[in-house]
Amino acid sequence: MKNKPPGVSDRLVDANRLFERDVLMQESRREPRVRASIIGDKKLTARDSVSVSKAESKAEVRKESRLLGRKSVKAEKPATEKRSRVVFDDPILSQTDSNLRRERGYSKVSPQGGGSKASSSKLSAVDEVRAKVSRKIIYRGLGLGLLLIAFAVVAYFVSGPLARLLERPLKSVAVEGQFQYLPKQRAMELIEKEIDGDFIQLNLAKLKNELQQDPWVDKVYLSRRWPDTLVVKIAEQTPIARWDANGFLNQRGEIIRVQDTTKLSGLPWLQGNEINAREIMQQYQDLSTLLRSRGLEIAALKCDNKKSWRLTLKNDKEIAIGREEVMEKLRRFVTVYDKFLINVWTDVKAIDVRYSNGVSVQWVQDSEMAKKYLKAELNTKQNPVQK
Repeated sequence: MKNKPPGVSDRLVDANRLFERDVLMQESRREPRVRASIIGDKKLTARDSVSVSKAESKAEVRKESRLLGRKSVKAEKPATEKRSRVVFDDPILSQTDSNLRRERGYSKVSPQGGGSKASSSKLSAVDEVRAKVSRKIIYRGLGLGLLLIAFAVVAYFVSGPLARLLERPLKSVAVEGQFQYLPKQRAMELIEKEIDGDFIQLNLAKLKNELQQDPWVDKVYLSRRWPDTLVVKIAEQTPIARWDANGFLNQRGEIIRVQDTTKLSGLPWLQGNEINAREIMQQYQDLSTLLRSRGLEIAALKCDNKKSWRLTLKNDKEIAIGREEVMEKLRRFVTVYDKFLINVWTDVKAIDVRYSNGVSVQWVQDSEMAKKYLKAELNTKQNPVQK
Protein backbone atom coordinates (compact mmCIF):
# COMPACT_ATOMS: atom_id res chain seq x y z
CA MET A 1 0.00 0.00 0.00
CA LYS A 2 1.10 3.39 -0.73
CA ASN A 3 1.74 5.68 2.14
CA LYS A 4 -0.86 8.32 2.50
CA PRO A 5 0.28 11.87 2.72
CA PRO A 6 0.15 13.08 6.31
CA GLY A 7 -3.00 14.85 7.10
CA VAL A 8 -3.57 17.85 9.30
CA SER A 9 -4.31 15.77 12.38
CA ASP A 10 -1.14 13.71 11.93
CA ARG A 11 0.92 16.83 11.61
CA LEU A 12 -0.60 18.25 14.82
CA VAL A 13 0.19 15.07 16.69
CA ASP A 14 3.79 15.14 15.49
CA ALA A 15 4.15 18.80 16.42
CA ASN A 16 2.82 18.18 19.95
CA ARG A 17 5.22 15.28 20.41
CA LEU A 18 8.10 17.45 19.32
CA PHE A 19 6.97 20.20 21.67
CA GLU A 20 6.75 17.83 24.67
CA ARG A 21 10.14 16.38 23.85
CA ASP A 22 11.71 19.80 23.65
CA VAL A 23 10.15 20.82 26.95
CA LEU A 24 11.44 17.67 28.65
CA MET A 25 14.86 18.15 27.18
CA GLN A 26 14.91 21.79 28.27
CA GLU A 27 13.93 20.91 31.87
CA SER A 28 16.39 18.01 32.11
CA ARG A 29 19.31 19.77 30.48
CA ARG A 30 19.44 23.44 31.30
CA GLU A 31 22.11 25.41 29.67
CA PRO A 32 24.66 26.95 32.10
CA ARG A 33 24.30 30.59 32.85
CA VAL A 34 25.81 32.86 30.35
CA ARG A 35 28.85 34.67 31.54
CA ALA A 36 29.04 38.41 31.75
CA SER A 37 31.19 38.51 28.63
CA ILE A 38 28.14 38.00 26.30
CA ILE A 39 26.49 41.22 27.53
CA GLY A 40 26.53 44.37 25.45
CA ASP A 41 28.39 44.60 22.20
CA LYS A 42 31.01 41.95 22.95
CA LYS A 43 31.48 38.93 20.65
CA LEU A 44 30.09 35.51 21.55
CA THR A 45 32.28 32.49 22.03
CA ALA A 46 31.75 29.22 20.18
CA ARG A 47 29.92 27.67 23.13
CA ASP A 48 27.67 30.70 23.51
CA SER A 49 26.77 30.73 19.77
CA VAL A 50 25.77 27.05 19.88
CA SER A 51 23.51 27.66 22.88
CA VAL A 52 21.88 30.63 21.17
CA SER A 53 21.23 28.67 17.95
CA LYS A 54 19.68 25.79 19.93
CA ALA A 55 17.43 28.17 21.84
CA GLU A 56 16.31 29.85 18.62
CA SER A 57 15.50 26.52 16.96
CA LYS A 58 13.47 25.40 19.96
CA ALA A 59 11.57 28.69 20.03
CA GLU A 60 10.75 28.34 16.33
CA VAL A 61 9.43 24.80 16.86
CA ARG A 62 7.21 25.97 19.71
CA LYS A 63 5.87 28.87 17.69
CA GLU A 64 5.05 26.53 14.81
CA SER A 65 3.25 24.08 17.06
CA ARG A 66 1.20 26.87 18.55
CA LEU A 67 0.25 28.12 15.10
CA LEU A 68 -0.83 24.66 14.04
CA GLY A 69 -2.91 24.27 17.19
CA ARG A 70 -4.86 27.54 16.86
CA LYS A 71 -5.11 28.13 13.10
CA SER A 72 -5.25 26.18 9.89
CA VAL A 73 -2.01 25.10 8.35
CA LYS A 74 -0.66 27.44 5.74
CA ALA A 75 1.72 26.75 2.98
CA GLU A 76 5.22 26.39 4.20
CA LYS A 77 7.51 29.23 3.32
CA PRO A 78 11.00 28.76 2.08
CA ALA A 79 13.71 28.42 4.70
CA THR A 80 15.35 31.58 3.45
CA GLU A 81 12.22 33.63 4.08
CA LYS A 82 12.11 35.39 7.42
CA ARG A 83 9.22 34.32 9.64
CA SER A 84 7.00 36.84 11.40
CA ARG A 85 6.96 36.78 15.22
CA VAL A 86 3.71 35.88 16.95
CA VAL A 87 3.26 36.39 20.70
CA PHE A 88 1.32 33.69 22.59
CA ASP A 89 0.16 33.50 26.20
CA ASP A 90 1.90 30.23 26.88
CA PRO A 91 3.83 30.21 30.21
CA ILE A 92 6.42 27.80 28.86
CA LEU A 93 6.93 29.83 25.71
CA SER A 94 7.14 33.08 27.66
CA GLN A 95 9.76 31.52 29.93
CA THR A 96 11.76 30.44 26.90
CA ASP A 97 11.43 33.89 25.38
CA SER A 98 12.74 35.44 28.57
CA ASN A 99 15.72 33.08 28.46
CA LEU A 100 16.40 34.10 24.89
CA ARG A 101 16.31 37.75 25.81
CA ARG A 102 18.80 37.13 28.57
CA GLU A 103 21.09 35.28 26.19
CA ARG A 104 20.87 38.11 23.64
CA GLY A 105 22.39 40.63 26.00
CA TYR A 106 19.77 42.07 28.41
CA SER A 107 20.88 43.47 31.70
CA LYS A 108 20.88 41.56 34.98
CA VAL A 109 21.90 38.21 33.47
CA SER A 110 22.75 36.70 36.85
CA PRO A 111 23.39 37.82 40.45
CA GLN A 112 27.09 37.73 39.67
CA GLY A 113 26.75 39.90 36.57
CA GLY A 114 29.04 42.84 37.12
CA GLY A 115 28.99 44.34 33.65
CA SER A 116 25.43 45.66 33.62
CA LYS A 117 24.72 49.25 32.79
CA ALA A 118 22.84 49.86 36.06
CA SER A 119 25.79 48.74 38.17
CA SER A 120 28.18 50.84 36.12
CA SER A 121 25.91 53.87 36.52
CA LYS A 122 25.76 53.31 40.31
CA LEU A 123 29.53 53.07 40.48
CA SER A 124 29.92 56.26 38.50
CA ALA A 125 27.44 58.04 40.82
CA VAL A 126 29.34 56.88 43.92
CA ASP A 127 32.63 58.02 42.41
CA GLU A 128 31.10 61.40 41.64
CA VAL A 129 29.85 61.80 45.23
CA ARG A 130 33.26 60.84 46.59
CA ALA A 131 34.91 63.36 44.30
CA LYS A 132 32.54 66.10 45.50
CA VAL A 133 33.22 65.25 49.16
CA SER A 134 36.95 65.28 48.62
CA ARG A 135 36.72 68.64 46.84
CA LYS A 136 34.70 70.09 49.74
CA ILE A 137 37.27 68.87 52.26
CA ILE A 138 40.07 70.41 50.23
CA TYR A 139 38.22 73.72 49.88
CA ARG A 140 37.47 73.85 53.60
CA GLY A 141 41.07 73.12 54.48
CA LEU A 142 42.22 75.89 52.18
CA GLY A 143 39.67 78.31 53.68
CA LEU A 144 40.75 77.49 57.21
CA GLY A 145 44.38 77.95 56.30
CA LEU A 146 43.68 81.34 54.72
CA LEU A 147 41.67 82.38 57.78
CA LEU A 148 44.54 81.48 60.11
CA ILE A 149 46.98 83.38 57.95
CA ALA A 150 44.71 86.45 57.97
CA PHE A 151 44.30 86.21 61.74
CA ALA A 152 48.06 86.00 62.23
CA VAL A 153 48.59 89.07 60.02
CA VAL A 154 45.95 91.08 61.90
CA ALA A 155 47.36 90.00 65.28
CA TYR A 156 50.83 91.11 64.19
CA PHE A 157 49.69 94.60 63.27
CA VAL A 158 47.28 94.95 66.21
CA SER A 159 49.57 93.61 68.93
CA GLY A 160 51.40 96.90 69.28
CA PRO A 161 48.37 99.17 69.85
CA LEU A 162 46.75 96.49 72.03
CA ALA A 163 49.81 96.29 74.25
CA ARG A 164 49.82 100.08 74.64
CA LEU A 165 46.11 99.95 75.51
CA LEU A 166 46.65 97.31 78.20
CA GLU A 167 49.44 99.38 79.70
CA ARG A 168 47.23 102.48 80.00
CA PRO A 169 47.76 104.02 83.47
CA LEU A 170 44.97 104.87 85.91
CA LYS A 171 44.87 108.64 86.33
CA SER A 172 41.83 109.35 88.54
CA VAL A 173 39.39 107.68 90.95
CA ALA A 174 35.81 108.96 91.40
CA VAL A 175 34.25 107.96 94.73
CA GLU A 176 30.46 108.37 94.95
CA GLY A 177 27.96 107.80 97.76
CA GLN A 178 26.53 109.32 100.95
CA PHE A 179 29.20 109.28 103.65
CA GLN A 180 27.31 109.70 106.90
CA TYR A 181 29.00 107.11 109.07
CA LEU A 182 32.03 106.12 106.94
CA PRO A 183 34.49 108.99 106.38
CA LYS A 184 35.26 109.57 102.69
CA GLN A 185 38.94 109.81 103.48
CA ARG A 186 38.80 106.33 104.97
CA ALA A 187 37.29 105.01 101.72
CA MET A 188 40.03 106.69 99.65
CA GLU A 189 42.70 105.08 101.82
CA LEU A 190 41.21 101.64 101.25
CA ILE A 191 41.06 102.23 97.47
CA GLU A 192 44.63 103.53 97.19
CA LYS A 193 45.83 100.50 99.10
CA GLU A 194 44.63 98.12 96.34
CA ILE A 195 45.20 99.99 93.06
CA ASP A 196 48.56 99.60 91.33
CA GLY A 197 48.33 102.18 88.54
CA ASP A 198 46.97 99.92 85.72
CA PHE A 199 43.61 100.86 84.25
CA ILE A 200 42.75 97.68 82.33
CA GLN A 201 44.46 95.06 84.47
CA LEU A 202 43.12 96.35 87.79
CA ASN A 203 41.66 93.54 89.93
CA LEU A 204 38.18 94.89 90.65
CA ALA A 205 37.03 91.80 92.56
CA LYS A 206 39.87 92.13 95.06
CA LEU A 207 39.20 95.84 95.51
CA LYS A 208 35.50 95.22 96.08
CA ASN A 209 36.21 92.54 98.68
CA GLU A 210 38.62 94.81 100.51
CA LEU A 211 36.10 97.66 100.69
CA GLN A 212 33.34 95.39 101.98
CA GLN A 213 35.51 94.35 104.91
CA ASP A 214 34.79 97.69 106.54
CA PRO A 215 31.75 97.30 108.90
CA TRP A 216 30.16 100.54 107.70
CA VAL A 217 30.13 99.46 104.02
CA ASP A 218 27.06 97.55 102.87
CA LYS A 219 27.55 97.29 99.06
CA VAL A 220 30.20 98.38 96.55
CA TYR A 221 29.78 99.03 92.79
CA LEU A 222 32.92 99.36 90.63
CA SER A 223 33.21 100.40 86.98
CA ARG A 224 35.77 101.77 84.51
CA ARG A 225 35.08 105.09 82.84
CA TRP A 226 36.97 105.55 79.60
CA PRO A 227 39.73 106.44 79.13
CA ASP A 228 41.48 106.34 82.54
CA THR A 229 39.01 106.80 85.43
CA LEU A 230 37.85 104.29 88.05
CA VAL A 231 34.34 104.87 89.48
CA VAL A 232 33.61 103.57 92.99
CA LYS A 233 30.07 103.75 94.40
CA ILE A 234 29.73 102.91 98.09
CA ALA A 235 26.42 102.19 99.86
CA GLU A 236 26.68 102.47 103.64
CA GLN A 237 24.95 100.38 106.24
CA THR A 238 21.59 101.67 107.49
CA PRO A 239 21.57 101.51 111.31
CA ILE A 240 18.09 101.03 112.79
CA ALA A 241 19.01 100.76 116.46
CA ARG A 242 22.01 100.39 118.71
CA TRP A 243 22.82 96.93 120.02
CA ASP A 244 24.50 96.49 123.38
CA ALA A 245 27.57 98.68 123.84
CA ASN A 246 29.51 98.35 120.52
CA GLY A 247 27.15 97.45 117.73
CA PHE A 248 23.96 98.23 115.84
CA LEU A 249 21.19 96.47 113.91
CA ASN A 250 20.80 97.21 110.20
CA GLN A 251 17.60 97.08 108.13
CA ARG A 252 17.89 93.29 107.78
CA GLY A 253 18.20 92.72 111.55
CA GLU A 254 21.91 91.87 111.30
CA ILE A 255 24.22 92.78 114.18
CA ILE A 256 27.13 94.92 113.01
CA ARG A 257 30.02 95.48 115.41
CA VAL A 258 31.87 98.81 115.21
CA GLN A 259 34.51 100.49 117.37
CA ASP A 260 33.07 103.99 117.49
CA THR A 261 29.33 104.37 118.28
CA THR A 262 29.29 108.10 118.96
CA LYS A 263 27.38 108.76 115.72
CA LEU A 264 24.69 106.29 116.85
CA SER A 265 23.78 108.06 120.07
CA GLY A 266 20.47 109.34 118.66
CA LEU A 267 19.22 105.82 117.81
CA PRO A 268 17.17 103.66 120.21
CA TRP A 269 19.06 101.16 122.29
CA LEU A 270 18.03 97.50 122.03
CA GLN A 271 19.24 94.93 124.53
CA GLY A 272 18.82 91.17 124.74
CA ASN A 273 20.15 87.83 123.58
CA GLU A 274 21.76 87.85 120.09
CA ILE A 275 19.64 84.86 119.12
CA ASN A 276 16.52 87.01 119.59
CA ALA A 277 17.92 90.07 117.77
CA ARG A 278 15.45 89.91 114.85
CA GLU A 279 12.48 89.39 117.17
CA ILE A 280 13.54 92.31 119.37
CA MET A 281 13.87 94.60 116.36
CA GLN A 282 10.43 93.54 115.07
CA GLN A 283 8.87 94.18 118.49
CA TYR A 284 10.54 97.55 118.62
CA GLN A 285 9.07 98.53 115.23
CA ASP A 286 5.53 97.48 116.27
CA LEU A 287 5.66 99.30 119.61
CA SER A 288 7.25 102.36 118.03
CA THR A 289 4.47 102.60 115.44
CA LEU A 290 1.78 102.53 118.17
CA LEU A 291 3.48 105.13 120.41
CA ARG A 292 4.55 107.44 117.61
CA SER A 293 0.89 108.18 116.83
CA ARG A 294 0.70 109.84 120.31
CA GLY A 295 3.99 111.72 119.93
CA LEU A 296 5.92 109.29 122.13
CA GLU A 297 9.30 107.84 121.07
CA ILE A 298 11.14 104.81 122.38
CA ALA A 299 14.63 105.45 123.71
CA ALA A 300 15.43 101.88 124.80
CA LEU A 301 13.86 98.42 124.65
CA LYS A 302 15.11 95.51 126.72
CA CYS A 303 14.20 91.83 126.66
CA ASP A 304 15.75 89.72 129.40
CA ASN A 305 16.38 85.97 129.40
CA LYS A 306 12.85 85.32 130.72
CA LYS A 307 11.38 87.19 127.70
CA SER A 308 10.14 89.99 129.97
CA TRP A 309 9.88 93.34 128.14
CA ARG A 310 10.68 96.81 129.47
CA LEU A 311 10.88 100.00 127.42
CA THR A 312 12.12 103.50 128.16
CA LEU A 313 10.59 106.55 126.52
CA LYS A 314 12.35 109.81 125.96
CA ASN A 315 12.53 112.03 129.07
CA ASP A 316 13.44 108.83 130.96
CA LYS A 317 9.92 107.52 131.49
CA GLU A 318 9.88 103.73 131.87
CA ILE A 319 7.05 101.28 131.08
CA ALA A 320 7.14 97.76 132.49
CA ILE A 321 5.25 95.41 130.14
CA GLY A 322 5.99 91.86 131.26
CA ARG A 323 6.24 88.62 129.31
CA GLU A 324 2.80 88.04 127.76
CA GLU A 325 0.29 90.09 125.76
CA VAL A 326 2.77 92.85 125.04
CA MET A 327 0.68 94.72 122.46
CA GLU A 328 -2.59 94.40 124.45
CA LYS A 329 -0.98 95.85 127.57
CA LEU A 330 0.52 98.72 125.63
CA ARG A 331 -2.88 99.51 124.06
CA ARG A 332 -4.31 99.68 127.59
CA PHE A 333 -1.61 102.19 128.48
CA VAL A 334 -2.46 104.27 125.41
CA THR A 335 -6.11 104.40 126.51
CA VAL A 336 -5.15 105.66 130.00
CA TYR A 337 -2.74 108.11 128.45
CA ASP A 338 -5.41 109.61 126.20
CA LYS A 339 -7.94 110.01 129.00
CA PHE A 340 -5.82 111.10 131.96
CA LEU A 341 -2.02 111.03 131.70
CA ILE A 342 -1.70 113.31 128.70
CA ASN A 343 -2.52 116.31 130.91
CA VAL A 344 -0.04 115.44 133.69
CA TRP A 345 2.59 113.72 131.58
CA THR A 346 5.44 115.83 132.91
CA ASP A 347 4.77 114.56 136.45
CA VAL A 348 4.93 110.88 135.44
CA LYS A 349 8.15 108.94 136.20
CA ALA A 350 7.24 105.29 135.53
CA ILE A 351 4.25 103.20 134.52
CA ASP A 352 3.51 99.53 135.18
CA VAL A 353 1.02 97.82 132.87
CA ARG A 354 1.50 94.28 134.16
CA TYR A 355 -1.92 94.42 135.82
CA SER A 356 -4.95 92.80 134.27
CA ASN A 357 -7.48 95.60 135.04
CA GLY A 358 -5.48 98.86 134.98
CA VAL A 359 -2.10 100.57 135.21
CA SER A 360 0.11 101.81 138.03
CA VAL A 361 1.69 105.27 137.83
CA GLN A 362 4.75 106.45 139.71
CA TRP A 363 4.96 110.24 140.00
CA VAL A 364 7.99 112.47 139.95
CA GLN A 365 9.05 113.46 143.44
CA ASP A 366 7.83 116.91 144.58
CA SER A 367 5.65 117.33 141.48
CA GLU A 368 2.12 118.77 141.75
CA MET A 369 0.53 115.40 141.11
CA ALA A 370 2.82 113.80 143.69
CA LYS A 371 1.87 116.45 146.30
CA LYS A 372 -1.80 116.08 145.47
CA TYR A 373 -1.84 112.31 145.84
CA LEU A 374 0.44 112.53 148.87
CA LYS A 375 -1.96 114.99 150.60
CA ALA A 376 -4.93 112.77 149.80
CA GLU A 377 -3.08 109.78 151.22
CA LEU A 378 -2.26 111.65 154.44
CA ASN A 379 -5.88 112.70 154.89
CA THR A 380 -6.98 109.13 154.44
CA LYS A 381 -4.57 107.98 157.15
CA GLN A 382 -5.58 110.72 159.59
CA ASN A 383 -9.31 110.28 159.03
CA PRO A 384 -9.89 106.59 158.43
CA VAL A 385 -13.27 105.59 157.17
CA GLN A 386 -15.47 104.33 160.01
CA LYS A 387 -17.44 101.25 159.32
